[in-house]
Amino acid sequence: MLLKESYRYRPRYFTLNQGGQIRGCLPIIEVDSVITGKRGVSVSFSDHCHSVVADEKDFNLLFQSVLDYGRSRRWRYVEFRGEAMLSHEVAYQRFVQHTLPLEKDEATLHCRLRKSAARSIQKALKEGVRVEVSDGVNEVLSFYRLHCITRRRQGQPPQAKKYFIHLHKHLISKGFGFTALARHGENTVAGLICLHFGNKAIYKYGASDEQFQSLRANNLLFWEMIKKCANDGFTSLSFGRTDRDNDGLLIFKDGWGGERSELNYYRYDFSTDTFLPLGVRFHGYEKLFKKLPITLLRIVGTLGYRHMG
Repeated sequence: MLLKESYRYRPRYFTLNQGGQIRGCLPIIEVDSVITGKRGVSVSFSDHCHSVVADEKDFNLLFQSVLDYGRSRRWRYVEFRGEAMLSHEVAYQRFVQHTLPLEKDEATLHCRLRKSAARSIQKALKEGVRVEVSDGVNEVLSFYRLHCITRRRQGQPPQAKKYFIHLHKHLISKGFGFTALARHGENTVAGLICLHFGNKAIYKYGASDEQFQSLRANNLLFWEMIKKCANDGFTSLSFGRTDRDNDGLLIFKDGWGGERSELNYYRYDFSTDTFLPLGVRFHGYEKLFKKLPITLLRIVGTLGYRHMG
Protein backbone atom coordinates (compact mmCIF):
# COMPACT_ATOMS: atom_id res chain seq x y z
CA MET A 1 0.00 0.00 0.00
CA LEU A 2 2.90 2.38 0.71
CA LEU A 3 4.21 2.30 -2.88
CA LYS A 4 0.75 2.14 -4.42
CA GLU A 5 -0.50 5.15 -2.47
CA SER A 6 2.70 7.18 -2.87
CA TYR A 7 3.55 6.50 -6.53
CA ARG A 8 0.57 4.64 -8.01
CA TYR A 9 2.65 1.51 -8.55
CA ARG A 10 0.87 -1.81 -9.05
CA PRO A 11 1.90 -4.62 -6.68
CA ARG A 12 1.74 -8.15 -8.07
CA TYR A 13 2.24 -11.29 -5.98
CA PHE A 14 3.18 -14.48 -7.80
CA THR A 15 2.37 -17.48 -5.63
CA LEU A 16 2.54 -21.27 -5.62
CA ASN A 17 -0.48 -22.96 -4.11
CA GLN A 18 -0.84 -26.52 -2.92
CA GLY A 19 -3.84 -27.97 -1.12
CA GLY A 20 -5.28 -24.53 -0.49
CA GLN A 21 -2.02 -23.34 1.10
CA ILE A 22 0.55 -20.89 -0.30
CA ARG A 23 3.94 -22.63 -0.50
CA GLY A 24 5.89 -19.91 -2.30
CA CYS A 25 5.72 -16.22 -3.15
CA LEU A 26 7.61 -13.73 -5.33
CA PRO A 27 6.46 -10.10 -5.01
CA ILE A 28 6.83 -7.75 -7.98
CA ILE A 29 6.01 -4.06 -8.32
CA GLU A 30 4.90 -2.90 -11.77
CA VAL A 31 6.22 0.56 -12.63
CA ASP A 32 4.47 2.19 -15.59
CA SER A 33 6.17 5.42 -16.64
CA VAL A 34 5.87 7.45 -19.83
CA ILE A 35 9.49 8.55 -19.26
CA THR A 36 11.34 5.42 -18.14
CA GLY A 37 8.99 2.78 -19.54
CA LYS A 38 7.09 -0.13 -18.08
CA ARG A 39 8.91 -2.76 -16.03
CA GLY A 40 8.76 -5.01 -12.99
CA VAL A 41 10.89 -4.61 -9.87
CA SER A 42 11.23 -6.86 -6.83
CA VAL A 43 10.75 -4.51 -4.99
CA SER A 44 10.88 -0.75 -5.78
CA PHE A 45 12.89 1.36 -3.30
CA SER A 46 13.92 -1.74 -1.35
CA ASP A 47 17.56 -2.66 -0.80
CA HIS A 48 16.80 -6.31 -1.38
CA CYS A 49 13.79 -8.59 -1.62
CA HIS A 50 14.07 -12.37 -1.67
CA SER A 51 11.50 -14.84 -2.93
CA VAL A 52 9.98 -17.12 -0.31
CA VAL A 53 10.43 -20.61 -1.71
CA ALA A 54 11.43 -24.07 -0.56
CA ASP A 55 13.92 -24.76 -3.34
CA GLU A 56 15.22 -23.76 -6.76
CA LYS A 57 12.52 -25.76 -8.53
CA ASP A 58 9.78 -23.72 -6.89
CA PHE A 59 11.62 -20.49 -7.66
CA ASN A 60 11.89 -21.41 -11.34
CA LEU A 61 8.13 -21.92 -11.51
CA LEU A 62 7.56 -18.45 -10.07
CA PHE A 63 10.29 -16.93 -12.23
CA GLN A 64 8.69 -18.31 -15.40
CA SER A 65 5.31 -16.94 -14.33
CA VAL A 66 6.87 -13.50 -13.87
CA LEU A 67 8.42 -13.66 -17.35
CA ASP A 68 5.12 -14.72 -18.93
CA TYR A 69 3.30 -11.90 -17.18
CA GLY A 70 5.99 -9.37 -18.08
CA ARG A 71 5.76 -10.27 -21.76
CA SER A 72 1.98 -9.94 -21.69
CA ARG A 73 2.33 -6.49 -20.10
CA ARG A 74 5.14 -5.47 -22.48
CA TRP A 75 7.69 -4.78 -19.78
CA ARG A 76 11.13 -3.59 -20.85
CA TYR A 77 12.75 -5.67 -18.12
CA VAL A 78 12.25 -7.15 -14.68
CA GLU A 79 14.74 -6.49 -11.88
CA PHE A 80 15.44 -8.80 -8.94
CA ARG A 81 17.21 -7.21 -5.98
CA GLY A 82 19.40 -9.52 -3.95
CA GLU A 83 17.68 -12.69 -5.15
CA ALA A 84 19.73 -15.61 -3.83
CA MET A 85 18.25 -18.03 -6.36
CA LEU A 86 19.84 -16.02 -9.19
CA SER A 87 23.38 -15.98 -7.80
CA HIS A 88 24.56 -18.06 -10.78
CA GLU A 89 23.47 -15.31 -13.21
CA VAL A 90 25.48 -12.23 -14.20
CA ALA A 91 24.73 -9.20 -12.01
CA TYR A 92 23.57 -5.90 -13.49
CA GLN A 93 24.50 -3.88 -10.39
CA ARG A 94 26.71 -4.81 -7.45
CA PHE A 95 26.59 -3.39 -3.94
CA VAL A 96 27.76 -4.24 -0.42
CA GLN A 97 25.52 -4.89 2.55
CA HIS A 98 26.28 -5.16 6.28
CA THR A 99 24.35 -7.37 8.68
CA LEU A 100 24.86 -7.26 12.43
CA PRO A 101 23.82 -10.28 14.55
CA LEU A 102 22.01 -9.06 17.67
CA GLU A 103 21.81 -10.24 21.24
CA LYS A 104 20.52 -8.57 24.37
CA ASP A 105 23.85 -8.52 26.20
CA GLU A 106 24.98 -4.90 25.73
CA ALA A 107 28.55 -5.67 26.77
CA THR A 108 28.91 -8.19 23.95
CA LEU A 109 27.56 -5.70 21.42
CA HIS A 110 29.93 -3.04 22.71
CA CYS A 111 32.93 -5.36 22.44
CA ARG A 112 32.28 -5.69 18.72
CA LEU A 113 32.63 -1.96 18.14
CA ARG A 114 35.70 -0.58 16.50
CA LYS A 115 37.58 1.63 18.97
CA SER A 116 36.97 4.73 16.84
CA ALA A 117 33.20 4.08 16.90
CA ALA A 118 33.22 3.66 20.68
CA ARG A 119 35.19 6.90 21.10
CA SER A 120 32.74 8.76 18.88
CA ILE A 121 29.81 7.53 20.98
CA GLN A 122 31.50 8.82 24.12
CA LYS A 123 32.26 12.15 22.45
CA ALA A 124 28.58 12.60 21.49
CA LEU A 125 27.51 11.87 25.06
CA LYS A 126 30.10 14.24 26.45
CA GLU A 127 28.89 16.98 24.09
CA GLY A 128 25.37 16.56 25.45
CA VAL A 129 23.78 14.87 22.44
CA ARG A 130 20.63 12.98 23.37
CA VAL A 131 18.64 10.49 21.27
CA GLU A 132 14.86 10.33 21.27
CA VAL A 133 12.98 7.37 19.78
CA SER A 134 9.40 7.80 18.58
CA ASP A 135 6.64 6.32 16.45
CA GLY A 136 4.97 9.70 15.93
CA VAL A 137 4.41 11.48 12.63
CA ASN A 138 5.91 14.77 13.86
CA GLU A 139 9.26 13.07 14.37
CA VAL A 140 9.06 11.63 10.84
CA LEU A 141 8.53 15.16 9.53
CA SER A 142 11.50 16.38 11.59
CA PHE A 143 13.55 13.64 9.98
CA TYR A 144 12.29 14.71 6.55
CA ARG A 145 13.83 18.16 7.00
CA LEU A 146 17.21 16.52 7.60
CA HIS A 147 16.59 14.15 4.70
CA CYS A 148 16.23 17.12 2.32
CA ILE A 149 19.44 18.71 3.63
CA THR A 150 21.37 15.44 3.27
CA ARG A 151 20.11 14.61 -0.20
CA ARG A 152 21.15 18.04 -1.45
CA ARG A 153 24.63 17.49 0.03
CA GLN A 154 24.79 14.16 -1.81
CA GLY A 155 23.59 15.67 -5.08
CA GLN A 156 20.30 13.77 -5.04
CA PRO A 157 16.66 14.92 -4.93
CA PRO A 158 14.76 13.92 -1.77
CA GLN A 159 11.86 11.52 -1.74
CA ALA A 160 8.46 13.24 -1.71
CA LYS A 161 7.15 14.40 1.65
CA LYS A 162 3.97 12.40 1.08
CA TYR A 163 6.09 9.24 0.82
CA PHE A 164 7.33 9.68 4.39
CA ILE A 165 3.82 10.49 5.60
CA HIS A 166 2.60 7.26 4.01
CA LEU A 167 5.63 5.41 5.43
CA HIS A 168 4.47 6.47 8.88
CA LYS A 169 0.84 5.65 8.15
CA HIS A 170 1.39 2.15 6.79
CA LEU A 171 4.45 0.98 8.74
CA ILE A 172 5.70 3.04 11.67
CA SER A 173 2.29 3.80 13.17
CA LYS A 174 1.45 0.09 12.98
CA GLY A 175 4.49 -1.01 14.96
CA PHE A 176 6.83 -1.91 12.08
CA GLY A 177 9.47 0.73 12.69
CA PHE A 178 10.56 3.85 14.53
CA THR A 179 12.26 7.19 14.09
CA ALA A 180 15.30 8.14 16.17
CA LEU A 181 16.40 11.77 16.36
CA ALA A 182 19.61 13.15 17.83
CA ARG A 183 19.20 16.53 19.51
CA HIS A 184 21.74 19.01 20.82
CA GLY A 185 20.20 21.82 22.78
CA GLU A 186 17.27 23.05 20.71
CA ASN A 187 18.67 21.64 17.47
CA THR A 188 17.79 18.37 15.77
CA VAL A 189 21.15 17.44 14.29
CA ALA A 190 20.70 13.90 12.92
CA GLY A 191 18.10 11.20 12.53
CA LEU A 192 17.32 7.76 11.20
CA ILE A 193 14.37 5.54 10.35
CA CYS A 194 14.54 1.86 11.21
CA LEU A 195 11.98 -0.66 9.94
CA HIS A 196 11.43 -4.23 11.07
CA PHE A 197 9.37 -7.34 10.44
CA GLY A 198 9.48 -10.74 12.10
CA ASN A 199 12.84 -11.07 13.83
CA LYS A 200 14.79 -8.84 11.42
CA ALA A 201 15.36 -5.08 11.44
CA ILE A 202 16.80 -2.77 8.80
CA TYR A 203 18.33 0.68 8.99
CA LYS A 204 16.42 2.26 6.11
CA TYR A 205 17.12 6.01 6.09
CA GLY A 206 19.68 8.25 7.74
CA ALA A 207 20.25 12.00 7.58
CA SER A 208 22.18 14.72 9.37
CA ASP A 209 23.01 18.41 9.43
CA GLU A 210 26.66 18.67 8.40
CA GLN A 211 27.32 21.80 10.47
CA PHE A 212 26.99 19.62 13.61
CA GLN A 213 29.17 16.79 12.30
CA SER A 214 31.82 17.31 14.99
CA LEU A 215 29.31 16.18 17.66
CA ARG A 216 29.44 12.61 16.29
CA ALA A 217 25.66 12.35 16.68
CA ASN A 218 25.39 9.70 13.95
CA ASN A 219 27.52 7.33 15.99
CA LEU A 220 25.31 7.73 19.05
CA LEU A 221 22.20 7.26 16.86
CA PHE A 222 23.53 3.98 15.48
CA TRP A 223 24.44 2.73 18.92
CA GLU A 224 20.99 3.53 20.33
CA MET A 225 19.35 1.86 17.32
CA ILE A 226 21.44 -1.28 17.83
CA LYS A 227 20.59 -1.45 21.53
CA LYS A 228 16.88 -0.89 20.94
CA CYS A 229 16.65 -3.52 18.22
CA ALA A 230 18.51 -6.02 20.41
CA ASN A 231 16.34 -5.30 23.46
CA ASP A 232 13.20 -5.61 21.34
CA GLY A 233 14.17 -9.17 20.46
CA PHE A 234 15.34 -8.82 16.85
CA THR A 235 18.06 -11.27 15.88
CA SER A 236 19.71 -9.25 13.12
CA LEU A 237 20.01 -5.66 11.95
CA SER A 238 20.79 -4.81 8.33
CA PHE A 239 22.57 -1.55 7.60
CA GLY A 240 21.25 -1.59 4.03
CA ARG A 241 23.11 -1.38 0.76
CA THR A 242 26.23 0.66 0.09
CA ASP A 243 27.92 1.56 -3.19
CA ARG A 244 31.13 -0.40 -3.56
CA ASP A 245 33.16 2.78 -4.15
CA ASN A 246 31.76 4.70 -1.14
CA ASP A 247 34.79 4.09 1.07
CA GLY A 248 33.73 6.50 3.82
CA LEU A 249 30.34 4.87 4.37
CA LEU A 250 31.79 1.37 4.10
CA ILE A 251 34.33 2.18 6.82
CA PHE A 252 31.61 3.69 9.01
CA LYS A 253 29.41 0.59 8.71
CA ASP A 254 32.39 -1.72 9.25
CA GLY A 255 32.87 -0.13 12.67
CA TRP A 256 29.85 -1.81 14.28
CA GLY A 257 30.98 -5.42 14.13
CA GLY A 258 28.66 -6.63 11.39
CA GLU A 259 29.39 -8.88 8.45
CA ARG A 260 30.00 -7.64 4.91
CA SER A 261 28.41 -9.51 2.01
CA GLU A 262 27.73 -8.94 -1.65
CA LEU A 263 24.37 -7.58 -2.73
CA ASN A 264 23.67 -8.12 -6.42
CA TYR A 265 20.83 -6.92 -8.61
CA TYR A 266 19.79 -8.94 -11.66
CA ARG A 267 17.97 -7.43 -14.63
CA TYR A 268 16.24 -9.67 -17.18
CA ASP A 269 15.79 -7.88 -20.50
CA PHE A 270 12.74 -8.89 -22.55
CA SER A 271 14.10 -7.63 -25.87
CA THR A 272 17.04 -10.05 -25.71
CA ASP A 273 15.54 -12.69 -23.38
CA THR A 274 18.64 -12.70 -21.23
CA PHE A 275 20.12 -11.17 -18.10
CA LEU A 276 21.93 -7.92 -18.78
CA PRO A 277 25.67 -7.60 -17.96
CA LEU A 278 27.06 -5.19 -15.41
CA GLY A 279 25.74 -1.73 -16.26
CA VAL A 280 27.32 1.70 -15.91
CA ARG A 281 25.65 4.01 -13.41
CA PHE A 282 25.25 7.60 -14.55
CA HIS A 283 26.45 10.17 -12.02
CA GLY A 284 26.57 13.35 -14.10
CA TYR A 285 23.70 15.13 -12.38
CA GLU A 286 25.08 15.34 -8.81
CA LYS A 287 26.97 18.61 -9.33
CA LEU A 288 23.82 20.28 -10.65
CA PHE A 289 21.61 19.04 -7.82
CA LYS A 290 24.11 20.23 -5.19
CA LYS A 291 23.63 23.77 -6.49
CA LEU A 292 19.83 23.76 -6.53
CA PRO A 293 17.83 25.18 -3.60
CA ILE A 294 16.08 22.57 -1.46
CA THR A 295 12.65 23.89 -2.47
CA LEU A 296 13.40 23.13 -6.13
CA LEU A 297 15.00 19.78 -5.29
CA ARG A 298 11.82 18.77 -3.46
CA ILE A 299 9.82 19.49 -6.60
CA VAL A 300 12.25 17.40 -8.67
CA GLY A 301 11.94 14.53 -6.18
CA THR A 302 8.15 14.73 -6.00
CA LEU A 303 7.86 14.59 -9.78
CA GLY A 304 10.82 12.32 -10.50
CA TYR A 305 10.66 9.40 -8.09
CA ARG A 306 7.39 8.25 -9.64
CA HIS A 307 9.43 7.36 -12.75
CA MET A 308 12.50 5.90 -11.00
CA GLY A 309 11.18 2.94 -9.01
